[in-house]
Amino acid sequence: MRGEVSFKSDEELLKFFQIFIDNRDKPLFLVPSTITSLLTLPAAILSLPVGIVGRLVPSNILTTARQNISAHYDLGNDMFRVFLSKDMTYSCAIFPSLDADLKISNARAGATPRPSPNGEPVEDPLHDAQMRKLQHIIHKADIRPGHRVLEIGSGWGSLALAITRGVPHTTVDTLTLSVEQAEHVRALVRGGDARVRVHLLDFRAMPAEWRGRFDRVVSVEMVEAIGADMYETYFAAIDWALKPQTGVGVVQGITIPEARYDAYAKSEDFINKWVRLPLPWLLALFPGGILPTVTHLTDAIVTGSSQRLLVESVENIGPHYARTLREWRRRFDSGFGDIAQALKAKYPETMNDTPEGIREVEMFRRKWIYYFCYCEAGFSTRTLGDHIITFTKEGNVEYGCQVFV
Repeated sequence: MRGEVSFKSDEELLKFFQIFIDNRDKPLFLVPSTITSLLTLPAAILSLPVGIVGRLVPSNILTTARQNISAHYDLGNDMFRVFLSKDMTYSCAIFPSLDADLKISNARAGATPRPSPNGEPVEDPLHDAQMRKLQHIIHKADIRPGHRVLEIGSGWGSLALAITRGVPHTTVDTLTLSVEQAEHVRALVRGGDARVRVHLLDFRAMPAEWRGRFDRVVSVEMVEAIGADMYETYFAAIDWALKPQTGVGVVQGITIPEARYDAYAKSEDFINKWVRLPLPWLLALFPGGILPTVTHLTDAIVTGSSQRLLVESVENIGPHYARTLREWRRRFDSGFGDIAQALKAKYPETMNDTPEGIREVEMFRRKWIYYFCYCEAGFSTRTLGDHIITFTKEGNVEYGCQVFV
């Protein structure tokens, strides 16, 4: 971040991470501890919905949960708008090809650029891939006309709007702890879609009248931020909100392999080391959270619901996150001039046109490029996963069998 170490390109930084991943099971006796502490992999990584998890508190209690979420998402809608696709989905997409973007880049570097392989649209493949993921969530949840849906973690409203615009007569109550996200979604629906209701509300504080009222519950890359001791509470709340006979839920979450969890949970990684400083460019990326394993989640579904919920399917779309992160990084890099202006407007005391302010902005840029590459290395090597878990009430014969499409 200080610029004391640099690489010829982001791809060279990715190769550097690859060296440590390839040797993660070998002792690094000859490597200084200051380097190994920064390069502990797998890292506390979350997306973005994706981001990196910094474990600053043992429990994400109600009084700190909103601060933790706001520290990341309230950096400013203008900043995220630069590198996200127009749908503003901040989570793993599903592409028709994992590496078509790399083939396109190689083709453009040659004398004669070729059209996109696999017939993939070149206008905005990220937007298409995000829409494909949102439709997959809707399909797995089997959301039908007239259903009332609870969404835990609004993001910028893309899933809620995909539901209400794509499935007739549905309504969505969506929860967020980010003030800026709540304002963004309310602005989106103010002019038209009154079937989306936005609540600045923690899932542990849902009103009593919501008990057993929802046909479906969906939650995309939110579970990583709640803390390991809250998994059962999280699924207990979902079970409480679902209709007792026919309720179905879909949760998408970034995961870490079981074999590496114990070492990961005890480690101090890049974000956990640096988010302690109270400067805007070191704002926390989901403090208070920790990546779960698939076993953690499936066990918590059963125990948190007192065995009323049954796991229906588990899918890993993690390899698609590597490409999602590449898309974000390229957009972030090419549009950083706009991001810098947004940061200066939001944090004029520390990010401005003085030499010190310019340095802060550059450190912010280098941190995020590091973050994108750091995460991409984790997902491309399956050091991290991103699982979509579907579950339903016992005996729900209406659900059928929703296979992957």
